[in-house]
Amino acid sequence: MTRSKSGPPGNNSGGISGAIAGDLEPCGTCGRSVAPRALFCHACGAAQPPRPLDPFTRLGLERRFDIDLEQLSKQHAGFTRAMDPERFAARGPRQKANAKAQVDALREAYEVLRDPIRRARALLSLLGGTPAVGDGAGNGAEDGSGNGDEEIADLAARLTRAEDALELDRIGLDLGQRIEACIKYLTPAFRKAQTASGPDSPPAFDGAARILARLERLEELAADVRARRAARTPPVRG
Repeated sequence: MTRSKSGPPGNNSGGISGAIAGDLEPCGTCGRSVAPRALFCHACGAAQPPRPLDPFTRLGLERRFDIDLEQLSKQHAGFTRAMDPERFAARGPRQKANAKAQVDALREAYEVLRDPIRRARALLSLLGGTPAVGDGAGNGAEDGSGNGDEEIADLAARLTRAEDALELDRIGLDLGQRIEACIKYLTPAFRKAQTASGPDSPPAFDGAARILARLERLEELAADVRARRAARTPPVRG
């Protein structure tokens, strides 16, 4: 996170700027130029309304799949503390509302980035890729080699036939291992997509899109397992 001498109100020793290069917009309070990701105006300290930003940019993180989750948490916590609505309450309801809107936008960005599937969807969209079409059955192995459709069909069939908690647990374990593998393989798949020569290399995005489609299907099955397992768990008696 970057620091600035013009922090939010009540903080003269420095605050979180959150500013990046981009199209400047006028501050609604003093009219001075403000960067798109600025949380507050560095001229007058007024809280700014959140601009339409991708989750990586909003939290000041590099656009990559293998983000540092600890750094993600630190960024979110730091920006959120800086924009505590109560710090802007003395400036009036508009300032307090802007600060709250920033906190809400930061929370939404954080929720997207800490979830591997939502993070992958966001990154794929930012890179110009599109979701894999026709992979509802899980086409593609974890590494995108295209050998996983029968495996997922088999897992789905096992789940349909499962009649006891032990079998559900076995299926859940198998699904968990495959979900972890997909997440692991998404990192090199996105790295390949991001280092492609340009828009003339659309296949570079295909691997990440296929793995993401498989991950989504596996997570759907895992959610089904969790729901069925919970339904078989007797309630705790007080």
